[in-house]
Amino acid sequence: MLLVPALILLNAALPATPAAPPEVTFFVASDSHFGARRMSELNRELVAQMNALPGTDYPPEIGGQVDTPRGVLFTGDTTDNGHLEEFAEFEAVYGRTGGDGLLRFPVFEAIGNHDVNQTSPIKERVVARHGGINYSWDWDGLHLACLDMYPDARTLEWLRRDLQRLKPESPVILFFHYSLDGPYSDFWEEEEKDAFERAIAGRNIVALFHGHEHRVGNYLWRGHNVFRPGAPRHSSHFFLVVRVGARQMDVAAWDFDRRAWGHAWSVPVRR
Repeated sequence: MLLVPALILLNAALPATPAAPPEVTFFVASDSHFGARRMSELNRELVAQMNALPGTDYPPEIGGQVDTPRGVLFTGDTTDNGHLEEFAEFEAVYGRTGGDGLLRFPVFEAIGNHDVNQTSPIKERVVARHGGINYSWDWDGLHLACLDMYPDARTLEWLRRDLQRLKPESPVILFFHYSLDGPYSDFWEEEEKDAFERAIAGRNIVALFHGHEHRVGNYLWRGHNVFRPGAPRHSSHFFLVVRVGARQMDVAAWDFDRRAWGHAWSVPVRR
């Protein structure tokens, strides 16, 4: 009769297995360029396909189905000339909260070079929408941060303070507008890129996302995975679907001309 209580006590002493963190799905788009020719039509088509994509099968190499995204990261150049009437159309199509525009999911936009002019009223609108040009939030243990047009000295001061709140092992997603490498990356200096590399050293950076190039793709920058989502402007008509799991992040590019998957990538996630 004494064996049963003893076994119960033994089992109670065993440590509980940590629960796997929930998967986090989000979309990434860029360079809507409202104000340029055909951008109203193409962005509306992009948003319509975003709204319809949950429940779609991923490419076979990834497997599973697209979950409802937590939101859409938008990596800059919302407008073509930085005018408020152009940004008003961005807000009408993409909204902010998932219930105030055509898009059914919250949107988190960065500033792009086309959003800046002599008066730069778009910056004031982004501050009103998100509380700052640089801002961050968390989705179930995944930390996301918007770093303006690119992480210059002022943004890096903000980023260091933001990252200090996190444990070093906390997974982090960073996004901004300008390229880090390649022929379109010379809009910021190498010294600034070096400072950015130092600011994120020792941090668990899952991926970096940027726009500006109007083309879809993936590359490594100083050991970090970088992804570009394509754009309605010009011919690379893609947006990204991202699924961050316990041990792996899957990224698939959706071609909204062909209504089909294009490229797909998988990278490890450290927890």
